[in-house]
Amino acid sequence: MQSRQPRYVGIDLGTTFSGIAYVDRQGQPVSVPNRSGSFVTPSAVLIGENREIHVGEAARIASIDHPDLVALNFKRDMGDKFYHRPVGGKEYSPEALSALVLRKLREDFEHHVGPVRGAVITVPAYFGDLRRKATQDAGRIASLDVVDIINEPTAAALANAFRQYLQAGGSSIRFEVAAIAATAPSTTLVFDLGGGTFDATIIRINGEHFNVLATGGEVRLGGVDFDRRLAMSLADDFDKHHGFDPRKEETHKSQLFIASEKAKIALSSDAQTTVRIDADGRDMAVPITRERFESLTADLLTRLQMTIEMLLEDALLTWDRIDDVLLVGGASRMPMVYRMLERISGKKPNMATAPEQIVAHGAAIHAAITQMATTAATVTTDGARTFATEDVPDSGGDERENILDVFDPPVVEAAQRVQMADINSHSLGVIVRSSKENRIVNSVVIPRNTPIPTTRTKVFGTEAANQRIIRVPVVEGASRDPRGCTQIGECVIRDLPKGLPQGSPVEVTFQYDSSGRIHVQATETTTKHTGEASIQRESGFDQKTIEELTNAMRELTVEE
Repeated sequence: MQSRQPRYVGIDLGTTFSGIAYVDRQGQPVSVPNRSGSFVTPSAVLIGENREIHVGEAARIASIDHPDLVALNFKRDMGDKFYHRPVGGKEYSPEALSALVLRKLREDFEHHVGPVRGAVITVPAYFGDLRRKATQDAGRIASLDVVDIINEPTAAALANAFRQYLQAGGSSIRFEVAAIAATAPSTTLVFDLGGGTFDATIIRINGEHFNVLATGGEVRLGGVDFDRRLAMSLADDFDKHHGFDPRKEETHKSQLFIASEKAKIALSSDAQTTVRIDADGRDMAVPITRERFESLTADLLTRLQMTIEMLLEDALLTWDRIDDVLLVGGASRMPMVYRMLERISGKKPNMATAPEQIVAHGAAIHAAITQMATTAATVTTDGARTFATEDVPDSGGDERENILDVFDPPVVEAAQRVQMADINSHSLGVIVRSSKENRIVNSVVIPRNTPIPTTRTKVFGTEAANQRIIRVPVVEGASRDPRGCTQIGECVIRDLPKGLPQGSPVEVTFQYDSSGRIHVQATETTTKHTGEASIQRESGFDQKTIEELTNAMRELTVEE
């Protein structure tokens, strides 16, 4: 019987489907079903006229007849102020909508397993700092303690290594091996094509070491784009035959998108399917072949291929250095994806076991490692070892959680030896004036795909003579044009002495630690005047707003 002790969980907050998992006391990742028995919950939210909330399959079904009341694919808008259209006549932030899904996952977990203490939430590897902050906010609004944000492909590779090890006859008790390493050092390309986003990551696994080498992708490219391309073609067919465009009415448009998604899924196993369109009192059955679908979406497949080829260039690797190609995400089941990867790599890609659950499993493994890493070992008078969490005050009573109520001792000991190394997914730089180009530019200090933690330094010059203050805007992005970047902070040097000549050297140092915290220091080297700024992945909302949204969330009744 599983303990009802509070647990750390892993959550895959997906564009189209989401899931939650945990690691049991023997070190096995376990998916937790919702109260309808499914291991994945549609990322769909219905907000009714009387503020009744439905999350999951009921909301997804309602989107067919009441699209104006249902929010879908809001993960794509994460980091924007509002979801791209009103829901039930009101504006909602993507964080608030995502929080409703997270709350549903948390409540389902608590119903089946027990209380949630902390959560690791996955994001696309290509999410920038703003979108990661928004994801963290969503968790906090849902009353979750978000202990970490990790990349989806990293989580998938972690879970896949675990599965490979067990298949080779390993024991899940040896958690440091089971969770991280298979049977030999390997380099894996994780191809993660989900409903709304695409990620590709190259990861090297060697014993207890798990190193991300390069990552790339697109936030707005996923299965829904393939659905949309087919839906537009079907709408054209209907318009030509009946003289009515079903895209003119939201209800017909929503029905068309659902039908196109089903056709896409059918064409993954069948060479042909039929889509029935019913609009404006008229209907039409349209036969769709896999060949036609692949022709309609050929340019989308090309975009996927280009991203993969650029990723290998970034990692300074060729295909002969890649040992495994792992397919993750429901949209990766499309046969043309498999054929494309087999053609360019010369390898047979491996479809992840339960691709809709593997990311949550990897997040759960990372969450368990995090939970066990916060423990401290003590020795009792009889020599028996006990483990208690460091971050809970020891009041002399029972408040300190005994980690052995959650995990077996070998699992705890092994997990504390795990080592993971990641990279930064976006370049970090400063905005300066280029004397050669005579314009304001972004000068990159830490290029993307740099292993972290890292420290990098660049030297610049003051812009004008007798400058008394220096502002160093810190931005995320590789574009030379600052308009293509996102400012995430600013470092300021004040009270410089009078008389400094133009071009006086300013040394800018970036320190990027493994948890994603960025520390920037700027020093005018002549006078040693220094300015500092710490840029952390803290809340995008202020604390008051978080509390207001959290309290409002508690007043709502969320149903399946």
